[in-house]
Amino acid sequence: MKQKLKHLKILIMELYTFKPTIFVFMSLNVLINAVKPLLQLLLSAQVIQWLLEGIAIQEYLLNLLGWIAVLAVAELASSYFEITVEEYVNFFRTQTMFKVKKQYLQLDYPLLIGKKAQERYNEARELSYNNESLFGRLIPESIEWGTALTSVILTVSILSQLEPLFLLMIGLFMLIVLFFNRLQIKLDHKLFSAIANNTQKQRYLVKVYGESRITKDVRIFQMNNWFKRIEKNTIDQYQEILKPKQRLSWTESTVLNIGIIGLSALSYIRSVQLIVSGEIPVSSFVVFAGSVTILAQAIIQLIKASGKMNKNINETEKYDKFLTQKSRFNHGKGTEIPSGPLTIELKNVSYTYPNHDQPALKNISLIIQPYENLAIVGENGAGKSTLTNLITGLIEPDEGEILINGISQKDFNRSEYYTLFAPVFQEKYLLTYSIKETIIQGVPFDAEKYERVLKLSGMETIISQFKTKDETKIVRAVDRDGVNLSGGQLQKLKLAQALYKDAPCLILDEPTAALDPIAEHQVYQDYFQFSKDKLSIFISHRLSSTRFCDRIIYLKQGAITEIGTHDELIRKAGDYYNLYEAQAYYYKKDKVEDESEAVIEGGVI
Repeated sequence: MKQKLKHLKILIMELYTFKPTIFVFMSLNVLINAVKPLLQLLLSAQVIQWLLEGIAIQEYLLNLLGWIAVLAVAELASSYFEITVEEYVNFFRTQTMFKVKKQYLQLDYPLLIGKKAQERYNEARELSYNNESLFGRLIPESIEWGTALTSVILTVSILSQLEPLFLLMIGLFMLIVLFFNRLQIKLDHKLFSAIANNTQKQRYLVKVYGESRITKDVRIFQMNNWFKRIEKNTIDQYQEILKPKQRLSWTESTVLNIGIIGLSALSYIRSVQLIVSGEIPVSSFVVFAGSVTILAQAIIQLIKASGKMNKNINETEKYDKFLTQKSRFNHGKGTEIPSGPLTIELKNVSYTYPNHDQPALKNISLIIQPYENLAIVGENGAGKSTLTNLITGLIEPDEGEILINGISQKDFNRSEYYTLFAPVFQEKYLLTYSIKETIIQGVPFDAEKYERVLKLSGMETIISQFKTKDETKIVRAVDRDGVNLSGGQLQKLKLAQALYKDAPCLILDEPTAALDPIAEHQVYQDYFQFSKDKLSIFISHRLSSTRFCDRIIYLKQGAITEIGTHDELIRKAGDYYNLYEAQAYYYKKDKVEDESEAVIEGGVI
């Protein structure tokens, strides 16, 4: 109960944050919706009363016109509220959607990786996905619940004047409605899997019918009748699954109708008795009789609306869990960021990803010296990207520590710490901006530095090919005038982006995996040109440029097995040598030195 109250408070605060006056609007909407049917009843009663009293026709018409005006105002207000609700729903849903996305962008990286983390985000995001989701239906369902409750209160107050026994019968009727509602919910849960499986089969059949690749098989193997039998069996199974629900619905309808008849009968009997005794006018009969029908409908609506509101409150837990995740890193005051050359030291660093049994890295000890060009190589899954994620502070070691110029990584404000690194990751996602905006990425514009970056990265030549130069958009799926960059062009763009950041440590994390060996070699050559005054880390499982690095470490199954220069590791003839030899076809330059030694295959003169 305590949790439900907490989540209800969250929903109320979300509505208040969206628009403080939303509760006034919703209250007026509820009142109009609840009063409208009663106004119509009162008008019918007044018409009968006027006729019985025999008032003058002019007075009759004036009174009737006044009532019609009141009903018209109520109807116009109801229409206005209905249209406004649709607008509010979209704005409110969008607001919560952006709140979830903003939180996603702010969360520390460890809170975003792993199956559970992704599920938390997906569940929170889906709560504002469309108007059928929690934050799309919260306002209309709250109004629906309020309307039903207000209708019950108003009609009960009317009928209780007629006969106190109504209170007991109404209470019993509500218990019956609640009982059947619970049975329906339990049955829905019980039948859910069977219905879902059958629906999946039907969808698959529809998909198969429209599949052009099997049209020949259908005709040659005469599968038409077979398909018809399968379809009939699937539909028959669906109808069989629904039979218990149909029986329950029929029983519920019968019992509720008997209840409504009982309430109506009591209303008719007491109304006639009171009319005969002269305690109430004849016109009141219409009010009391009509109130029974309104009450019965309102009770059913209230029970169903209460179930929906309970579901909304329960779903809020997913929203709350995502938004209230605590930071893993220091985002407060931290040690001043180094301004000079960087030394990075890893001491007995180990790391295991969430939901994994085996560590990605274990007992890594390494010192990277200022201005060093370090290559980290190894086969896929060796832990190379994990190592860069640890160094850049996206994740923290489970054991050991990472030091920057002798200061623990944890002592820095994490946002400030990120300014030390300019990585180019293997994953490349482009936003719908121009080439210039992509390179600058929100950093203050420096014309001189920008021109230098264009030259060093090779983007100057690429830009010259486009009509709109660096204002060219790079997501053609969104901008028709945009361009689709090739793999090499895209790589140069990302290199320019990293260079413009002008961080003291440059990291190249397998960004060329999708390129051919020659294009990859050229990218590394370009990168070396502008990394001379930086500490540079190159991550790769292909060995196109490792010979140019000051030092190479070889990772295998999360551990460093070899360290040295290219020549030293080749002479050692270990893991690095074996990988290099396996890739020799792509990387060795001396193919055939003597044409007489070349083998000539085939050929017809």
